[in-house]
Amino acid sequence: MLIQTGHLLEKKNLDSALFYYKKALPFEKKITDTLLARLYSNIGNANLLKGNIDICLDYQLKALKFYELYPPQQDIVRVYNSIALVYFFQGDFEKALVKFNQVKALLDKNIIKDSSKVHLIKGKILNNIGIIYDNKHLEDHALEYFMQASTHSKKANDNENLSSVYSNMGIIYLKGKRYDLAEAIFIESLNLRKKENNILGLCKSTYHLGRLYKEKKEFKKAQEYLLSSLKYCKQTNSSSTRASVLEELSLVMAGKGDYKSAYNYHVAFKSLKDSLFNKENQKKITRAEMQYKFDKESQSTKIAQNQRELVYSIIAIVLILGIIIAIIMYRLQESKAKIQQLAKESAELNNKDLSLREDSLKRELEFKNKELTTNIMYLLKKNEFNSEISSRLMELKKQMKKTDQDIIQKIIVDIKNAQDDDIWKEFEVRFSQVYNEFYERLNIKYPDLTLNEKRICAFLRLNMTTKEICALTRQSYNSLNVARARLRKKLNIQNEDINLVTFLENI
Repeated sequence: MLIQTGHLLEKKNLDSALFYYKKALPFEKKITDTLLARLYSNIGNANLLKGNIDICLDYQLKALKFYELYPPQQDIVRVYNSIALVYFFQGDFEKALVKFNQVKALLDKNIIKDSSKVHLIKGKILNNIGIIYDNKHLEDHALEYFMQASTHSKKANDNENLSSVYSNMGIIYLKGKRYDLAEAIFIESLNLRKKENNILGLCKSTYHLGRLYKEKKEFKKAQEYLLSSLKYCKQTNSSSTRASVLEELSLVMAGKGDYKSAYNYHVAFKSLKDSLFNKENQKKITRAEMQYKFDKESQSTKIAQNQRELVYSIIAIVLILGIIIAIIMYRLQESKAKIQQLAKESAELNNKDLSLREDSLKRELEFKNKELTTNIMYLLKKNEFNSEISSRLMELKKQMKKTDQDIIQKIIVDIKNAQDDDIWKEFEVRFSQVYNEFYERLNIKYPDLTLNEKRICAFLRLNMTTKEICALTRQSYNSLNVARARLRKKLNIQNEDINLVTFLENI
């Protein structure tokens, strides 16, 4: 009951959770190894969230010693995951990645039979691997893992991890200065955490939004979100996140010109950071690792002694085993039939696993298609807006003097000639991600196509209407029809019955 109470309080107040865990410690000599290992693991996790990574590693290694005495079970997954996070916070990404891969290997051994729990754990592990690739500056790899993580978390109805995945995706978008995408996904994460009343999560979501608005130089909004984050951090006693919030508040106040407040926040940040990441922490972690290795070697010596005693016992009862062998041979025949049945079931499970992977890839493609559609809609709306402004200026021009009409006409021409090359580049990058081999085959078969003709091919490949293509390219219907006729000629389509869209789909 004490352990369960502490676990329920982890999302609300870490100190309260640790209070109940420590009340359970006096029972450590009276409870089972498995329950004691769970207690140690929970204490480690709570300290990890508080930023006490040395204490976390100490308790997780204690828990690991018990779990390694028995066949692999699902609780050991949490221990490996926490140890991996300790290495991650120390900046040792390679060690962290090794531990996360150990978790994946355990899952592949089907130590967890409940598919919902498997999706739950895979969502968390893939999210953590994505974070590592993000820190290694491999953002594309990171986004791939985040997308896979979101798929598993949705299947497990794990809104807590899903909100974390969204938050991590938003961080990548923020680093790439894709502010609209970052803002949308940060807000989605914030709403999920409000729904779950995840105070620690709210602390992080409001912090990320504060960073976003600071980057956009909307300092008032940034200050509001960061102060909210600071309030949530105090509720959960999350020192590591609180240090980051104080640092951002210092920068925001400097941006507002309030240098006294900026200085005070910076002093508070430095003081907290020094207490969290001093050299003593590294020494404690090293001592904990050495103690774990020593205990493991002692345990190995004891196991070897037990094995020798076991050999002597086996020699003493070898005659009895001779009688038992006859019975075993009979049982083997029955076991053979069972093994064949298990092999059949295993093949069925493998087929299901392949089906799940296929579904994951389909969802990933669907996600990229949605991003591509959003990009196209943005282009349409922008061009519609430019056309509307041009029309209004044409009406205004009629009411102006001759000298002013020339100025208005120049503005209209500038608007019509305006091109957003960055958006075109982003559209073509996104299109290549979804239809990655289309451009390559098109360039090989028809190398003489111009850039505009390739873009028309892309629009037709997306099955866009003539009206939509005209809106995007600012061409008239007649001009587009001429362009299509010229394109058919370059593509060597002589038969008028051949549909251009169908032809491009088959390239």
